[in-house]
Amino acid sequence: MKNKEFFDVVIIGGGPSGSNAAISYKKLNPDLRVAVIDKEFFPRDKSCGDAIGPGVINALKRFGNDHILEGEPKVISTTLFGPKNIGIHNYIPKVKNKEDSIVYVIPRLDLDNRIFNLAKQAGAHAFEGYRYSKFINNGRSLLVEIENKNKEQLLIETKLLVGADGANSRVRKSLNLNQNSDWNKAIAIRAYIDSPNYVEIFKERTLMFEINVSAIKGYAWAFPSNGDLVNIGIGVPLSLFKKEKMDINCLLEDFIKTLNGRGVTVDNLRMEKSFILPFASSRPKLAHDRVALIGDAGSMINPMSGEGIFYGMEAGYLLAKETHHLINEDTSVINSGINKYEKVFNKRFGKHFLSCSLARVVFQSPFMTKRLLAIASLNQHTIDFVVELLFDEANLTIKEVFLLVVKILLPLNILKLLKKTTT
Repeated sequence: MKNKEFFDVVIIGGGPSGSNAAISYKKLNPDLRVAVIDKEFFPRDKSCGDAIGPGVINALKRFGNDHILEGEPKVISTTLFGPKNIGIHNYIPKVKNKEDSIVYVIPRLDLDNRIFNLAKQAGAHAFEGYRYSKFINNGRSLLVEIENKNKEQLLIETKLLVGADGANSRVRKSLNLNQNSDWNKAIAIRAYIDSPNYVEIFKERTLMFEINVSAIKGYAWAFPSNGDLVNIGIGVPLSLFKKEKMDINCLLEDFIKTLNGRGVTVDNLRMEKSFILPFASSRPKLAHDRVALIGDAGSMINPMSGEGIFYGMEAGYLLAKETHHLINEDTSVINSGINKYEKVFNKRFGKHFLSCSLARVVFQSPFMTKRLLAIASLNQHTIDFVVELLFDEANLTIKEVFLLVVKILLPLNILKLLKKTTT
């Protein structure tokens, strides 16, 4: 006999997306009973680049939760390398509607645990070590079945189910939604190293990106965290990875050689872990009958940078904002709120994701990568725009496209002359 409980909102997945959704529901409507279910016990590791930018900081500030970042070292710049060793250093520009122009690099083992604890402190009930199995829609509510590692089953009745269970979302599968095609996915590997001279080599804490160097049509990264800890990794389009029969561990080894070539000391390589990134260039329907998808489950990953924490956290907030006051209404009213969430999310991020998808295609060409980075080294607006595509919500307007085309067509010596006359 299955035990049965009731919650107004059930969230599958306790990562930043799911936990921020729980926080948002409890802050907007404290009377709601909210459950967060995760198959793991926290703290638990998640393979990622670990960088969180102005968007995540802003999301935490919304409910006064940015105190979890206190004491973390700030990263204030980016360094981009392209073919022929073209390198550009740039400070993170002021981004739209956000106060901070900084980045933190916090291992997901720590970050996710902090945000998960915030959800519990806000009053959400946590079910750790329980895997989602299925749901049944009886018209008036949903019956959600979960199971722990001892095969003990629990049945939860709820009015709204939120799928925040990652790239291999079981909730998404329950909705009979296809996974992204290989073209709209990447495969990446993350590892940690100790590098006592990383900051010295780059003169400060900077996010280092390589585009079309160690990984053709892909990119690699090195992000400094606390002390000597550095998160490194490399990723490529999954379609190319399969076609060329690549080895993800060999790609990482090649990148480490590149780091060594730049003088970066690489010690104590550990915690290598590969993962799949479902790009937002192909998002599933997010709104369903009493069910919504957020985060990686909804393919909310920047096709250019591979970043997904910000979009997932914002999706959790937007879903709560549009539905927290409708939970006790009829099914049609609740569904209208879920549909409103999808429209609001797509209106806010749709053009941005499209712009990043186009940028991804452009940067897959070594020639265009070299050309654009050469232009960016001579034009501050261009490099600022590239960084905003990586970390914010920038999108290509007709004006931006026109300016980029002009810069691509102009000889570099003309751009150099223009730079001298404006400085």
